[in-house]
Amino acid sequence: MKTVIALLFALLSSALAFVPQQATKAAFTTTAALPTAPLTVPAMAVESIVESLPTSTVALEVQFGAYLAVILGTLLPCLFLINLYIQTETRAAGRAGGQDSE
Repeated sequence: MKTVIALLFALLSSALAFVPQQATKAAFTTTAALPTAPLTVPAMAVESIVESLPTSTVALEVQFGAYLAVILGTLLPCLFLINLYIQTETRAAGRAGGQDSE
């Protein structure tokens, strides 16, 4: 049951990593609200496309779901491998009849 809940939580957090938040939506609505230049205006007078792009502060924002996806995607496989190593060493010690065997 715990693994099903953990799997569901990991799936939900990885899906949330790709959902845009309000800050990015606001940046795109401001660029869409810019007035379009008429066809008679020379190309030099048209506002540069680079100026209408979102600023670097908006572009570098990372969502909470992305943090969860990276942390869970790294932590869960590492915990699995550590657990697998401990089980393997315990079985090897049990077969050898050493101090830890019962």
